[in-house]
Amino acid sequence: MENSIKIGDIAINPTELELFLYRHTESESWHLQHPGQLSHLYDKMKQEEFRGEVGYCFDFVNTLKKDMIGMIKETRFTVIPKHHHVDMELNYIYSGSCTFVINGREITLKKGDLCILDSDVWHSATSYKKEHDIVINIVFRRQFFDGVFLSRLSQQGVVASFLVDAVSRNRRHDKYLIFHTQNEPKIHSLIQFLLCEYFDRSSCYGELIKAYATALFLELVNVMHSQAERTISDSNEILVPVLQYLEKNYKTCTLTQLAEKFGYNPNYLSAQLKHITGCSFVELKNRQQFSEAAFLLANTECAIGEIMEKIGCSNRTFFYRKFEQIYGMTPREYRVQARKLQE
Repeated sequence: MENSIKIGDIAINPTELELFLYRHTESESWHLQHPGQLSHLYDKMKQEEFRGEVGYCFDFVNTLKKDMIGMIKETRFTVIPKHHHVDMELNYIYSGSCTFVINGREITLKKGDLCILDSDVWHSATSYKKEHDIVINIVFRRQFFDGVFLSRLSQQGVVASFLVDAVSRNRRHDKYLIFHTQNEPKIHSLIQFLLCEYFDRSSCYGELIKAYATALFLELVNVMHSQAERTISDSNEILVPVLQYLEKNYKTCTLTQLAEKFGYNPNYLSAQLKHITGCSFVELKNRQQFSEAAFLLANTECAIGEIMEKIGCSNRTFFYRKFEQIYGMTPREYRVQARKLQE
């Protein structure tokens, strides 16, 4: 017999998940009877000024509670006024479409698209969601996002950073990321797994919900890479092998050696690196060094001194100062946080 999902008095199995999502909630029934009106819940909420703008603040205190992740089906047949969140949010268009205004920019997402919003981003859902417009909100603590998504990117070195930057510039994002994943069936399946486990909590709920969410974010890393590679122009493409070589040989490589290997003048290569990646040769070397250090802190028991030796850094003061500058915390704090996320 299939596992069931219990929501209130309703029990459905995973194959009936879509039927449940289309079923009218109490809130949706109210909005159908009171078209054009906002929920009375807003009467109990005060609007606040934040960064020069006025709107609501959603804290999801009842959704997250002690969890790192919470899931909600967004109410249809209404709009959502301008607001920001205490925590981070992922909006997934399960079916239909939805138009958002994010930091003043109107964006329409269609079935299969998703958007990750930082905690302090002003946004609203301005389109009236119809019967087949199903939007799933996944809210999560910043620590989870940093530990699962950003740490994976940071640990993949200068090539990954270059590709991510290409996507970021292409999307013109301002503390939000948009993924056009209509043709990514794995993403849809992982969202379904998350929904099933979230609403029907098995004995391994904690481990499974984290595993599914981690798999979702890792799949988004893959999507990011493939989308970024499609945005790189022919003139930029020559830098990828240069960055790959630097990634593998950062401990011993010099700018002169790198230029000689790929047939460039050192000054020309230095200027191209700075122009396209926004980083100097030395900054790229440091980025790779400390990406490796972060990986070793999170995944090994190596002492700090041993990690410094492995990445080719001999100055302890420089190591601590640079690590905190990049990651916003000390190496020890980074290790403690990474271990908590792995529990």
